[in-house]
This record gives sequence, C-alpha cells and structure tokens, in this order.
Amino acid sequence: MISHQNDFAGLNSLRTKNINEIAELVKKAKENKKNLNIDCNEEENLKHLKNFAENQGNCFNICKNNLIKRFEKDITEYKNFSYKNNINFNEKNMKNLEKEYKDIEHQLCFYTCARKYSHLLGDNK
Repeated sequence: MISHQNDFAGLNSLRTKNINEIAELVKKAKENKKNLNIDCNEEENLKHLKNFAENQGNCFNICKNNLIKRFEKDITEYKNFSYKNNINFNEKNMKNLEKEYKDIEHQLCFYTCARKYSHLLGDNK
C-alpha cells in the first residue's frame, strides 16, 4: 500500500521535472499498460485458439468416423449387389470409391468443421 507521504514525494518529484520528462513518463506508463493488456489478450486468444482446435479436431474425427462407417457399408452393399447379380467384384471400383471418400473427407469434413467452429475465433463470416 502506498502512503500519502509517498504520493506527495512522487508529486514533488514531478514538479522538478520539465514537460518533456513528464511526457516521457506518461508515454512509458501508457506503453506498460498497453503491454499488460496485450499479454491478457494473448492469453485469452490462446484459450480461444485451443478451444477452437479441440472442437474442430473432435468434429473432424466424428465426421471422418461417420464417413468410414458409410464407406464400409457401401462396400458391403456393393459386394452383395455384385454377388446377387452375378457380377465380378471389381477391386478397381472399390479403390475409386475409397479415393472419392478420401476427397469427401478433406472437402466436407475440413470445411464443415472449420465453418462450424469459426465463431470461436471471432470469425463472423
């Protein structure tokens, strides 16, 4: 706690300074205050960024797992359809379908999850 004597001593020392010295002290005080606010904002921004990354990661994993399940279901249906209709199962078609699902994963999951959680970064698009 600062005593009144220290306050008066501080004021008296200011009286002995010229206007440029006082202006420099005020400037330094403002910079220190600004730096403290920046540090607080950086910590808050890091929290938001961490929250965004965690939520987006969870969203992406859910989306990816759903696509994997859907891919497995589609392959099973394709095999059953081929068997029932006496059509040779074509590995090339399966590889193409797998590639399409990978493309969907990148396009759909990344885009959807990024848009879903963009508000956490203050992006109002």
